[in-house]
Amino acid sequence: MNRLPHSTIEQWAVLRAIVEHGGFAQAAEALHRSQSSVSYAIVKLQERLGVKLLEHQGRRAVLTMTGTALLAEAIPLIDELTRLEERTHLIAKGDVLHIRLLVDSVFPKDRLFDALQIFATRHPHIEIHLRETVRQTIREIQDEEFDLAILIAEPGAKLIQPIAHVPLIAVAHKDHPLTQATQPPSKVLLARYAHVEIRGMEAVGMSVIEEGKIWRMNTVETAIEGVRRGLCYGWLPYHLIEHDLRDGILAPLPLNVGGTRHIPLGLLVNEHKLMNGPSIKTLASLLSTDTTKGTKSNALNYNDIITNIHL
Repeated sequence: MNRLPHSTIEQWAVLRAIVEHGGFAQAAEALHRSQSSVSYAIVKLQERLGVKLLEHQGRRAVLTMTGTALLAEAIPLIDELTRLEERTHLIAKGDVLHIRLLVDSVFPKDRLFDALQIFATRHPHIEIHLRETVRQTIREIQDEEFDLAILIAEPGAKLIQPIAHVPLIAVAHKDHPLTQATQPPSKVLLARYAHVEIRGMEAVGMSVIEEGKIWRMNTVETAIEGVRRGLCYGWLPYHLIEHDLRDGILAPLPLNVGGTRHIPLGLLVNEHKLMNGPSIKTLASLLSTDTTKGTKSNALNYNDIITNIHL
């Protein structure tokens, strides 16, 4: 049979404050209450439970063994109720309880997670539902799938804010024949070797080579691993192969034309949710800011990599 509890969350929270702050007076100060009201809450809690929760050791109040065990069970309940109340306040202010974030897998992870860490600090009670996608465009997603999305920005795409141009560098393993050439390799020479293509690049006008040995991969990671093994060459995201270039594992191809390509990424906001969620605007602003610039002083400079490549 259902029944109401004899104790209250408020009483348990007072007990927790006494323990965490070291005494009745300190707890009263932290809770902005009188010391007498704090003492009264503990007296009533112990009366209703029929057990002793605190005992005095000198001038300090410490938990009994029973108090220690019971408070350990009560603390998650206190935290969960606090979280519930905070989320209720979000609704009252016209905000959202969660944000569905759709992100293309080539968007730099440092930049993504920096933004999410800052957002979590500012809005700890808003849940982020993150889903990674592979080269989707605006035309391929429905409104019910997202609140914010970072997608490939097709030429002429509307309602999308450009936030990144991910550079792709033509590279191969340092011992690959194409990196050993003294002259820029011709199309005929390139066609002799396996070339890796990453699915979805055609959406941004990157021509897919129809001649020669072509490996078409669904994921960037698979393409990178193939190139690392010396099995193929290809255009790979610079931020994902930066360390390989710096360590001399990979080398840029000395192409006359087209040594660098760019994937334009844009931020799309679901207009229906924007009206009901100021926190969505905050997250959109954080994602639009490149917080990683200048933070890696020991990283190989992108401009150094492409110095000898004609764009």
